[in-house]
Amino acid sequence: MESIDGANGDPSRTLTFLGCGTLGTAILQGLLASFAEDEQNKALNGSVQHREETGLILNGETHAALEDDQHLPKPSQLIACVRTADSAKRLRKELAGTGSPASVVIVHGENARAVQAADTVLLGCQPQDLTSCLGDPDVRKALRGKLLISILAGVTIPQIEAVLDQPTPTKADAIGHGAAVSNGCISPVSIVRAMPNTAAFVRASMTVISPSSNCTPAAIRLVEWLFTSIGTVTQITHAQFDVCTALCGSTPAFFALFIDSLLDGAVALGLKRSDAQTMAAATMKGAAMLLLNGEQPDSIKEKVATPGGSSIQGLMELERKALRATVADALIKCTASASVLGSKQA
Repeated sequence: MESIDGANGDPSRTLTFLGCGTLGTAILQGLLASFAEDEQNKALNGSVQHREETGLILNGETHAALEDDQHLPKPSQLIACVRTADSAKRLRKELAGTGSPASVVIVHGENARAVQAADTVLLGCQPQDLTSCLGDPDVRKALRGKLLISILAGVTIPQIEAVLDQPTPTKADAIGHGAAVSNGCISPVSIVRAMPNTAAFVRASMTVISPSSNCTPAAIRLVEWLFTSIGTVTQITHAQFDVCTALCGSTPAFFALFIDSLLDGAVALGLKRSDAQTMAAATMKGAAMLLLNGEQPDSIKEKVATPGGSSIQGLMELERKALRATVADALIKCTASASVLGSKQA
């Protein structure tokens, strides 16, 4: 078993994953790939142009802050703490062969020590395990003054604060009481709720974030930097979070189902499934790029579905089968389900 003592000893440069399931592993793999690329392209590291190309959605004020904040501690040491030895073994296997200068210390059953070793903690346990993961008094003590990033679907910041046994703080209150500041965070704990998706593995995640009221601009910029490393990030309100959990976190499965349905049809018409998958995925990627370039869905549809052509026949069949209403209803139900995940505490 690896030891946390093997970490570099600088908490401000250490990020701990507390729980590392499918999504956490995808984020971890994406970060390792990003660190490796940054090592190879130091000239681009930190430039506004590079951040725009990788998808950071920021206003001009935040761009300026990123340029000025050259001394913001950014993690280079990663610790992954999982529950069991089997989980640790699984994670080592999944990370095997990841070419990166950054080291990852993988441990199990050492939550408090793993949290103590880092100034930034990414909470990636199952939503129903929130209390068992953060309820340990040693973990709560280790978290004080640190930045906690939660990727738990359906778990709100007040719910996390309740488990940590801390009142909902304000930045002014914390400063007024002389609270300690660590890594841009005001004690007791600064919390950022985040929802990336599994495309973090290929550094193409769409991540939404929402910070607690006591998060400093430096802490928020650190979170933005973290998720920009694995895709695109934008800040939203707390009220929007459940629908964005469905829209950003769940729809990769929706899109995969749609692609899989296209593959079934293509195979029935004589194409090899592997060839059809390449064609369909590349076509979906091209349509997405048009949308990200400012095209509206109706505009793309009208350009493709020319009068008397074959595309309009397919579209009419989808409309007859109520695809539009079915997809909208699926998103609504997914949002409703996400909103109650945090209430299912173990």
